[in-house]
Amino acid sequence: MKYLLFDYEAVATYVQSSSLQSIEYNDGYRLFKHICGELSSEIFQNTVIEYVREGIVFYGIKTSSAKSDKKIFCIDLTTCNILIEKNNPSDLLTIIQKILRTALKIWNNQPFSCSERVNKSLSIVFPFTLHDRRRVVIARSDLVPRLNKRGIKFPLLAYKYNAEEPTSREDNINTDILKKAGETYLEIMPNLISKAKEHKIEDEQEVNHTLCQISSDNLIGRDDFIYWSYEKQYSKLTNSQKKVVDYEDISSPLRIEGAAGTGKTLSLIMRAYRILNDAQKKNKPIKIAFFSHSNSTHKRNLELFSIYENSNKFLDDKTSQSIQFITLLDYCCKFSNISPTLLTDRDALDAKNYELMIIENILTNSESVKKIRTYFPLLSDKMKALFFDVINEKSDNIPVICQMLHHEFGVQIKGRTDCTIDKYLDIPSIKNGLPCSGKRDKELVFMFFNIYQDTLREYGSYDVNDVTLETLSRLNGPIWRRERVTQGFDYIFVDEMHLFNVNEQSAFHYLTKSSAKEIPISFALDYNQAIGDYGDKRNDYIEASLINVEKQEYNTVFRNSPQIADFCASIAASGTLMFQTDFNNPYSKARSNFTSNEENMCNIPTLIMVNNDDDMINELSNQIDNINKLLKCKPNEIAIISFDSNLLNNEGIERLNKITGKKFALINSRSKEKTNYILASPYDINGLEFSAVILFGVDEGRVPQSVKTSDISQHFIKYSAYNLLYLTASRAKYQLILIGANTRGVSSCLEHSISAKYLSLRK
Repeated sequence: MKYLLFDYEAVATYVQSSSLQSIEYNDGYRLFKHICGELSSEIFQNTVIEYVREGIVFYGIKTSSAKSDKKIFCIDLTTCNILIEKNNPSDLLTIIQKILRTALKIWNNQPFSCSERVNKSLSIVFPFTLHDRRRVVIARSDLVPRLNKRGIKFPLLAYKYNAEEPTSREDNINTDILKKAGETYLEIMPNLISKAKEHKIEDEQEVNHTLCQISSDNLIGRDDFIYWSYEKQYSKLTNSQKKVVDYEDISSPLRIEGAAGTGKTLSLIMRAYRILNDAQKKNKPIKIAFFSHSNSTHKRNLELFSIYENSNKFLDDKTSQSIQFITLLDYCCKFSNISPTLLTDRDALDAKNYELMIIENILTNSESVKKIRTYFPLLSDKMKALFFDVINEKSDNIPVICQMLHHEFGVQIKGRTDCTIDKYLDIPSIKNGLPCSGKRDKELVFMFFNIYQDTLREYGSYDVNDVTLETLSRLNGPIWRRERVTQGFDYIFVDEMHLFNVNEQSAFHYLTKSSAKEIPISFALDYNQAIGDYGDKRNDYIEASLINVEKQEYNTVFRNSPQIADFCASIAASGTLMFQTDFNNPYSKARSNFTSNEENMCNIPTLIMVNNDDDMINELSNQIDNINKLLKCKPNEIAIISFDSNLLNNEGIERLNKITGKKFALINSRSKEKTNYILASPYDINGLEFSAVILFGVDEGRVPQSVKTSDISQHFIKYSAYNLLYLTASRAKYQLILIGANTRGVSSCLEHSISAKYLSLRK
């Protein structure tokens, strides 16, 4: 096989079909097989695919009368051998989709993206992300006058595929294959037209053969996907997602991994609905729980399930087939008969913030400072560096130390030592946590832990770990061991397992009727969204306790545009380079599912640096106006995620409203007005998605949190900063804007993304 030839209509069809963007769809995999020449002539996705002696012709079925001028794109496989990638179907399909998009842009005089370059009469396409230098070179000049005379205007030729740096000399482009392919196309045209007439255009796949541009009233995409019926949703799932939904075994663990926006949560919800329906048809009782980490994701998951037919019946716990949507914290309170009024907060995320405030008050009072000074000469060098600012009554490093102590109290002391100093002295420190390396280090920390516990007792409150561990002790007791056979769940789902610390993860083990090691559980996982154990998975329940787990990876990104996915991948890569095995890159195999029309709504994420914090608010208003003009979306489809805590209160909202003339509301407030723009903390946003996201206050000093910290805490806060950047950026579908202040400087966490051109910098 020497060539692949696509005419204009075939190109326009393929780039606009969402099912052709990924090999995880049957149609996408079938297109890949055609590209490899492994099938035969057929009508496919409103195109005629014709196998000829030395190549394959892809002819688009027109919805209107044929134009006199014909446009073709030829891939010369003798010199542009993209088929060397056939052993990696995802890569090969990505190459095809990327170069077809470029061909369409050339024909329609549309602007190029950052992955496309122009060199005189050549277009150079880089199909992959990050530092992958593989490229396809396309000749744009009218190389074959003979074809021009026969009505083929502006033929394009892909004539080179390699990873070599370009040279200054011009290529000697051989056009023999282009001539042969073009003449064959003209010769078989009557046969192609005849086949096309016999085929009726599918309504759902009808193609716009104009400039493939978006209009305000025709937003092509999956925005309304969550409101479809179960059956219609199922028909549009990828093969990987269908494997999860249809997975028969409900007696052992099922683990779903994938980058943000790959559809992990929705496929879990669909799997739960299918299990319930199957049990109902068989008249088999089943009791299911669906756990979330925070109230916001709990409400979202319940809303998604409630859309399905007969969902109300399944949500009734008195029926034989029932499901309960609940946060783990609420479940533990009910199980242990702990009144919600005794919690530091009903929501796990808000509770954590309140607990951090308690620790900060303890750490900064005069008595604590005196004790630290007493211990200071006895501490290890790393702990001295960490607590230096405290004894000198400087506030820069305090928030970081509070976060580290909070994690040490909850996971290390409460979760792994039964709150005893002897056991605490024996366990190793967490790699990215407090650097306790000796007896005196741990004695100081344990002293603060006791003060923290006394403070909670004075307030009459329990923190999240208290409630979880109390529940764990009862779950592991003799009464529940006997009762779980009748009172436990038949099957449990856990959304975003990475957000639960080791204490919380361990609780899931005791909630099912089965006491076997292979518990009946499905859970979604993306460690890069986890702030919890800070990359230390040695004692992780998921890795250490769940055995014989069936694992399914999702590689198709639905939520994010290719440009936003590239930026998220660059953040993940930055974290991987810094933290190595502790920071994963979930984008190594990920591919975007955006069509050409959807991509027209997207730009490269932009970092806008202005003079100061006041100018940041003015720029925020300008960017909201720009997004409204481009996307024409409702205000509540735009989220402002603020890394500046001063905005995340009533005073901050009033200030925003006054300066911008716009209405804002905190994401967890009671306001449901669609006229309000969403304002959120980075910690409140997990599991949600928006048409556009503005990250406010992304600069050095806020992301990462402080530039005046010790090397030890800097390691910790940079790990957290990469997590939060990845988490918040991946909430955006079409547009992502970052705003920072020049007085603080560009965030060091963004250096790689800017240099790799996945983030545009505007000062």
